[in-house]
Amino acid sequence: MEIANSKKLSELTVGDAKRILVYGCVLALAIVLFIVLLGRIAMAVLLALVAAIWLLPIQRWFEQRLRAREGSALITIAVIVLPLVVLVVYLGLELSAYSNLVHSNQSGIIGTLSRVLAQYLPITPASMRAALEAGVAEAMASSVETVQGLRQQTPLLLASTSLFFFTIFYVLTQRTFLAMWVKARVPGEYQPLYEQLSVNIGGALRGALRAVFIDQSLKAVAILILNLIFGIPLALSLAVLTFLIGFFPLLGEWAVYVPVSIFLLAFRHEPKSAAIYLLIGVLMTVSSSLLLRPRLASGGTRHFNFYWMLVALVTGVYSFGIPGIVLGPAILGFTKAVVETLFSAPGYHDALLVTKLQPQAAHQTRMEPQMNTDQHR
Repeated sequence: MEIANSKKLSELTVGDAKRILVYGCVLALAIVLFIVLLGRIAMAVLLALVAAIWLLPIQRWFEQRLRAREGSALITIAVIVLPLVVLVVYLGLELSAYSNLVHSNQSGIIGTLSRVLAQYLPITPASMRAALEAGVAEAMASSVETVQGLRQQTPLLLASTSLFFFTIFYVLTQRTFLAMWVKARVPGEYQPLYEQLSVNIGGALRGALRAVFIDQSLKAVAILILNLIFGIPLALSLAVLTFLIGFFPLLGEWAVYVPVSIFLLAFRHEPKSAAIYLLIGVLMTVSSSLLLRPRLASGGTRHFNFYWMLVALVTGVYSFGIPGIVLGPAILGFTKAVVETLFSAPGYHDALLVTKLQPQAAHQTRMEPQMNTDQHR
């Protein structure tokens, strides 16, 4: 095999060319079939790989104490999943009861909103009421379409969820075998690229996930404090909602603080409180997206500065939605690994920086004997 690999291109025979062509076609077919097999659930597998890497320190902690890898993996998954399920169920029950109350008093709420908002906007109360009723009707129609769409996507969601958790369990329990399998099949000449991919992609993903969870937690705590200060109903539920909706594209904490500000203005008749709540929410959104989250991500990875993590997070979510939280930093890490492997490896003596420094180094070398002579004198 080493002899075949050491052949020059001009020494290849017709048989070698046929084998290369056949194996190349078979490899391309295998890749295409694998992509078709995964299809729309490929993103669930990718997210599961990232989640498993993120949960690995927790699983190792449990494994050291339980001496059971499978059991520690199950406990690790449960530690993350069970609190999330409890929060979602609690949020659903609280918001369901409140939404029924709002629906039963819909006419009175719209009338109050139209009268109050007409005082601050150049529009008559009747026109404002008509606009609000049209908006409510459109929102209800959109919600019905969303529910129907979710019902149609139920098989896909179930398959993606099942594969997500089984992939996490498989990676946590078989991590040693997977690492050895990959290393055994990567030729030694590609070791620099393999190391750069591991360092850069892993670092970018860990930093991004750490930043997102810390950022969402801080915003949820901030909304909870604001709700308690201003006496907003469902204070804890709105804080939990703030934590969850920040992961979805086109949604964020603005979907909480804007309605609450309108509530303070229209039903509490507190324009100053509404303005303060809205201003704090806007500042929180701007500082989170443009300052806090990239800063936390760059501090957590130590391989990317603030600017590049800002580019990865913003463009990733804009291009891919929720998976962009993972795909953006992963693409950034992959690009950095390839560039550093190809262009930043030692031995490029003709690089511009080396070429520029060579005359200076030669001049400094010539000056050192003269400086030593002067010192002796």
